[in-house]
Amino acid sequence: MMIRVLVLFSIAVGAVVAQPAATIEEWEARRDLPALPDKIKKILPVLQQLNPHEWVAKGASDAYVQQWKSVQDEVGYLQTNVETLAKQPDRLTVALDVLFRLQAIDTRLGNLIEGIRKYQNPALADMVQWLAGQNGAVRVGLQQYIQEVATQREAEWKVMESEAQRCRAQQITAPSSRKQ
Repeated sequence: MMIRVLVLFSIAVGAVVAQPAATIEEWEARRDLPALPDKIKKILPVLQQLNPHEWVAKGASDAYVQQWKSVQDEVGYLQTNVETLAKQPDRLTVALDVLFRLQAIDTRLGNLIEGIRKYQNPALADMVQWLAGQNGAVRVGLQQYIQEVATQREAEWKVMESEAQRCRAQQITAPSSRKQ
C-alpha cells in the first residue's frame, strides 16, 4: 500500500514538473541577466563626473553626498546579485533582491538628478536620466519573470499539498480497511 502511495505521489510531482514553463524561459533569463550589470555600469562613469561636495558648498543638502555614495554601492551589490541570479534563475529571493536594488538605484538617481540639474549641469542630468531609463524595460521584464516563477511555484505547491492530503487520507483509512 505504501509503495502505491509513493508511486501516485511521484506521478503527481512528475505532472507538476511536466507543466509548461513560465512564459519567460530560464534560458532567456540566463541570457538577459548578464547584460544588466553592463547597463548599470554605464552609469558609473557618469556618476564619477558628479561632485556633490561642491553642491553642498553651493547650498545643497548633505543628503546628496550620501545618495551619490549609496548609488555607487548599490551598483556593486546589484552586480553580485545579478551574477548569482544568472547562475540560479529560479531563486525568487535573489530575483527579488535584484528588483529591489534596481528600484533603490532608480529612486536615488531620481533624487540625484534634481541636484545635478540644479547645482551642476542640466545636460549631465539629462544623460543620467536617460541612462537610468534604459533599465526600465529590464525591470519590467524582471517583474514579469518573478511573477511567473512565483505563480508556477504556487501551482506546484498546491498540487503537492493536495497530493499529500490525499496520501494522508489513504494512510488513515488503509489500516481500518485491512482489519475487516
